Amino acid sequence: MPKKKGSRKKIVVATILVLIAAMGIIVWHDGVIGVTSIADINAGNIDNGTAVTVKGELVFRAGNLHTVKSTAGDNIVIFEWAGSSPPLGSIVVVRGVVSSIGTLSDVTSVAVVWIVQ
Repeated sequence: MPKKKGSRKKIVVATILVLIAAMGIIVWHDGVIGVTSIADINAGNIDNGTAVTVKGELVFRAGNLHTVKSTAGDNIVIFEWAGSSPPLGSIVVVRGVVSSIGTLSDVTSVAVVWIVQ
């Protein structure tokens, strides 16, 4: 049987769409887009109760208490996380709610960055 015309084009288009979707997931997961500056949280520019995503280096852990330092400076944010914790020195993306200057509450995820550090 002869191949249908355009089937190769459909495969190429489908492959491109899958790659774009995969890139979008990686960009979202790694905190490339939609990240709130830790400096803005520390300066009080973000209202309490605001859901945020922050990205930084995990620098301290004592029990469930964790500290993340911004990758671009000396600003830190403190939060509690009872789930599995990445190793110190990991670049992580943390999703939670601003509870006061420099602290997050109701943290829903702490994820190690996959690719984009």
